[in-house]
Amino acid sequence: MHPPAALTGALTLIARAPDLWPGFAPQRTPLLTFDGTHSWLHHAGPGEDGWTRVDGAWVWPDRHPALTAHTAVTLPGGLDAAGVLLPDLPLPGDPAQAARTLAATLIHEAFHVYQGATPSPAWPAPELTALTYPAGAEVRHARAEETHWLRLALHARDGDWLTPARHALHWRTERHARMDAEHQSFETRMETTEGLAQYVETRFLGEHPNLDPDAAPQQTPRFWSYRSGAALAHLLDRTGTPWTAGVLAGRPLADLLTDLLTGQVGSPLPAPPHPQLQRAAQAAADAHDADLRARLEAFHAQPGPTLHLSSAAGLRLGGFDPMNLHPVEPGTFLHARHVQVRGPGAQLLTVGHPALTRGPDLFRVQEITLRALPTPHHEAGRWRVHTPTLTLDLPADAVQVTPDGWSVRLP
Repeated sequence: MHPPAALTGALTLIARAPDLWPGFAPQRTPLLTFDGTHSWLHHAGPGEDGWTRVDGAWVWPDRHPALTAHTAVTLPGGLDAAGVLLPDLPLPGDPAQAARTLAATLIHEAFHVYQGATPSPAWPAPELTALTYPAGAEVRHARAEETHWLRLALHARDGDWLTPARHALHWRTERHARMDAEHQSFETRMETTEGLAQYVETRFLGEHPNLDPDAAPQQTPRFWSYRSGAALAHLLDRTGTPWTAGVLAGRPLADLLTDLLTGQVGSPLPAPPHPQLQRAAQAAADAHDADLRARLEAFHAQPGPTLHLSSAAGLRLGGFDPMNLHPVEPGTFLHARHVQVRGPGAQLLTVGHPALTRGPDLFRVQEITLRALPTPHHEAGRWRVHTPTLTLDLPADAVQVTPDGWSVRLP
C-alpha cells in the first residue's frame, strides 16, 4: 500500500516550499488526504485508534469521518489538520502538474490550520451577513471596475502599478459607500480569512489570482473575496513593508494598501467607468431580481391551503439552510428547503417544504407563511400536521379558519 503518486509528489514540493507567510510552515502542518480508498495522514500522529503506520505515514481504511470537504479538520484526538479530498479535486493528467495542483491546495488548507492556531481579529468573518449582501447594479459595477484595476496593477509588475492600484481603491470606496458596516466587515474579513489562504497558494504557484472583470458582476461576494484578498496581498508585497503585522492586528488589506499609497502621484481620480462593465452589472442585477421574483411567484402559486402564523412577541428561528435561503424582499426570506421556528406553545419544522418568513431581519421573525398544506388533525387540544417534509404543532384554540386556509396569532 502506497500513497497516490500525486500525493507523494505534492509532499516533496511542500517540503521545498519557500517561506510564504511569517510563522506559517506547511512542511510541519498535519496533512490529511483521502485518495478514494484510504485516508493518509502526514506530518503528525493521529492521536486515536484505527490508524495503521505505513512508510512514515498513517493510514485509515476509508474516508476518515472528520474529512468531508477541502478544509481544516480536527480529529477526535484533538489534532488539527489540513484536509483534502482527492476525488473532488480535478487534477491534471500530467503527473508533475497534478502534484503541483495538489500541493497548492494542501498549502491553502494548511494556512487555515495556521489561522486557527494564531489568534487574530483578522480571521472571524460574519458569513451569514453574505445572505443580505447588496445585489444592486451600482455595487456590482463598482466591484467589476475594482477587479479591472486590480488586474492591471498585478500585471504591471515593475511598471506603473501604483496608478491602477489607486483606481482600484477608489472604486472600492465608491462601492463601500453603498454598503453598511456589517457587509463591509464581511467582505474585508473574508479577504483576510480566505483571500490570504489564496495568496499563499498563488505565491507557492508563482501565479496571480484569477481576476475577471467581466465575470465579477455575477460572482458572489464570498467567491470574489478569495481573489480580491489575494490580489491586495500581492500588491502589498510590492511596497516592501512588513505589512503582515498590520493584518494580524486586524487591519483590512485595502486599508493597509491605502495608507501606503497615500500621497502617491498618478493619473487623476476617478477614471471613466467602462460601459461594458456597467451593462454587465445591470444585466446581473436584473437577472438576480428576476430570479427572486420567479421564486416568490412560484411559492405563492402552490395549490392548496395556506397557513399564516404570526406572533406579537416574535418567533424564534432555530435552524435553517443558508444555501437554500433567498431574501426575496426587504425583511422577507424564502426558506426553500429547511427552517425551524418556535413560538409560544408552537413549533414548525420544514425539510423540503418552502416557507416564507417576515420580520425586521433574518433572525427576528414575526410572521411565517406556508402553502400547499395537507389536512391537519386534532389531538388533545393540538392542531398538527406531520409529513416527511413538514411538521406543525400548534394550539388548536389559536387557529382560525380563513378563506384561503388558516391563520394563527400567537402572543
